[in-house]
Amino acid sequence: MYYIKNGTIVTEKDIFRGFIGIEDGLISFVEAGEPQKTTPGDINAGGLLVTPGFIDIHCHGGGGALFADDPGTAYEAHRRNGTTGILPTIGYNMTADKFLSSIKKIAEIDEGGILGINCEGPYINPQYGAETSLARAFSRAEMEEIYNAGKGLIKIWMFSPEIDGAEELREFILSKPEIISCAGHTECTAVQLEGIELICHLFDAMGPKERPGRKAIHENGTAEVVLASDHLYAELIADSKGVHVPAELLKIAYKCLGDRNILISDAVSTKENGSDLNYNEQGELSGSLLSLNKAVRNMKKHTGISWPEAVRLGTLNPAKLLGIDKKTGSIEPGKRADLVIMNEEANIHLVIAGGRRL
Repeated sequence: MYYIKNGTIVTEKDIFRGFIGIEDGLISFVEAGEPQKTTPGDINAGGLLVTPGFIDIHCHGGGGALFADDPGTAYEAHRRNGTTGILPTIGYNMTADKFLSSIKKIAEIDEGGILGINCEGPYINPQYGAETSLARAFSRAEMEEIYNAGKGLIKIWMFSPEIDGAEELREFILSKPEIISCAGHTECTAVQLEGIELICHLFDAMGPKERPGRKAIHENGTAEVVLASDHLYAELIADSKGVHVPAELLKIAYKCLGDRNILISDAVSTKENGSDLNYNEQGELSGSLLSLNKAVRNMKKHTGISWPEAVRLGTLNPAKLLGIDKKTGSIEPGKRADLVIMNEEANIHLVIAGGRRL
């Protein structure tokens, strides 16, 4: 048993000065004030924020490496920044051989913080997204090969519902209870979103590019359908400048979807200082250099929501989507002691994973 004391604790719906008891890798209690006992292993948070560990469901890389090439380096870069649970994401902009070998590589990793795999493609509408030249037509044989390579660890599979073969892929995904069906890089309609649970980076790589309706009439696109939905979860990229998603749209997403929003990094690497945007050689916006602690901070700054609201978007909400919220995602007795101590600029002081200080 040890205590994190003198912390500004961010729970699911509250924020207060208090302490957390940790024993056997789990949170044993959370209380306001100061503990009556002390132990040699106690941590004085010095009034800093204490949040749950972040859960990033869409992340391509970090620390100068892609998960597809060097998963260990990428994982450690995000863990240092408070991400204690992550879905390494394999993107559509790879050859078929590279996509498959990357899935196999990640499926072999035995690390508790790696919660599964996110397949972003490879079957997408090539009109939407950066570097789409390697996006390819649906193949039943390739789909089954990808699934088998994942060894049951594919947790999210994104595709564009309007492309040829999408219905067959959708039926396959829906037959696998461990996989969350995700739509992205798309101009799909409400009908085409039937059976979908998650939207890939809302407002980004999303159409239609042209709205052929009457002049001065705003017509629905995919984003509007998502905002009006009663069940869809949606990923959001909140960079510091509001380039991926402007502040006004972040506010609208939060007002419409609330806790069905999930912050993601969509990182291809990480950067401690400077811009968190990433551009490819063609000058296209392509992923980010974010880590999830900074995304939470950015969301709070852009929208004015509270710390508990902002933190949920990167902790409890993704845990609920993945069905692991009984074990992690918030600071509650009995849950895994995945915790972050940071200041209000989201600079990390300490990361604790399963009760162990990193």
